[in-house]
Amino acid sequence: MMTCRCGGPLTLDKSHITEARRFACLATTRLLWKCCLCGQLWLDQSTTPAELGVPLEAVEAAKPA
Repeated sequence: MMTCRCGGPLTLDKSHITEARRFACLATTRLLWKCCLCGQLWLDQSTTPAELGVPLEAVEAAKPA
């Protein structure tokens, strides 16, 4: 599990994924993670959903609503 500098767990930012889907660029957008404790946003510079080899629906469902 990925963690923030504060020690909190990171989850995928649902609003970022929603916007990427809205603009039809979800397959190529970089993943944005959000800390559950402090709210800090972290941009994953090296990974896109397409590079992970997972279905886009799985990426969208990664964070609970």
